[in-house]
Amino acid sequence: MASNSSFDLKTGGLEVARTYSAQASGRTVLVTGVSVDTLGDAIVRSFAEGGASVIIITGRSDERLAEVIKALSSDYPSTKFRPLKFDLASLKSVHAAAQELLDDTTIPQIDILVACGGLHDFKDERTLTVDGLELHLGVNHMSHHHFITQLLPKLRASAKKSAPGTTRVIMIASQVWACSPFRFSDYNFDGNPLAADEKGHFELLTAAFGTQPTDGYDHTIAYAQSKTANALFAVHANEIWASENISAFALHPGIVGTQSAAPLFDSLPKETVAKFGFMKTIDQGAATALVAALDPGLKPEGGVTLEDCQITSVPEWVTDKEKAAKLWALSEELISSKLAA
Repeated sequence: MASNSSFDLKTGGLEVARTYSAQASGRTVLVTGVSVDTLGDAIVRSFAEGGASVIIITGRSDERLAEVIKALSSDYPSTKFRPLKFDLASLKSVHAAAQELLDDTTIPQIDILVACGGLHDFKDERTLTVDGLELHLGVNHMSHHHFITQLLPKLRASAKKSAPGTTRVIMIASQVWACSPFRFSDYNFDGNPLAADEKGHFELLTAAFGTQPTDGYDHTIAYAQSKTANALFAVHANEIWASENISAFALHPGIVGTQSAAPLFDSLPKETVAKFGFMKTIDQGAATALVAALDPGLKPEGGVTLEDCQITSVPEWVTDKEKAAKLWALSEELISSKLAA
């Protein structure tokens, strides 16, 4: 369980970082998907506030990376910020970036890795990545799976030197994992027959948006599948990394008022927005990630999923160990074949 029961949905990431500054100080952190005024930005600022010595930030654009590093360096001059450019929609781009970091002798280890980069594409039609993967699956899950596993040597280097349980991988997922199990029968939304226990759960979507149930492509179900995959990644990572002193957690950051989310919520009726509950600032959205990364009391055997700075219960398909192992094997197979193409 989490150490601080007073932390809740209104707690900010900066507050968590100050509370656990002993755990953050001097550490090397990597956060994917960082640009100005985003959740990733708030997470990075929180780690810097806690005293992290090096923070690697990733993004698709040299210009955006330069912009955010300029702002961060001005506010936190004691922290070194290292940019890493790659495109999560391309496994070869991800592979090259991971190799670049492995070859960087100035970064001997990674103590905490936060997989924050991702997207929810609201188009009604399915989009594929350059690798032929459904966009949400490719960007939100497969690329992070490959990136993180490629960087295991840096994580292992940390684990050998760090206190037990303090080398961690954090997956930023979403409560929308409650809307879809992982669709092993049709993970790419190719139109294959769907197993009964893999069908989407549309109750929340129908109530909020009037979305009608379908076994075919729906952008929110595709997003939900990828967020379930994030949690399953953490579940199996704990199974295979336990002996190496590396832990993994997955979390719902809350409904966060980011720039990318604003157009969606602005377009919805007020009564629909109200169904989502409390709207967090990006600092509040960062808090659960900081708890997952720094709370010394957290252990995977006490729960892998968090929400509002505490361990939370989730549908069984989100943490099913057999499904997690099956997804890991499928991911390794698909990634290998795509990179070889």
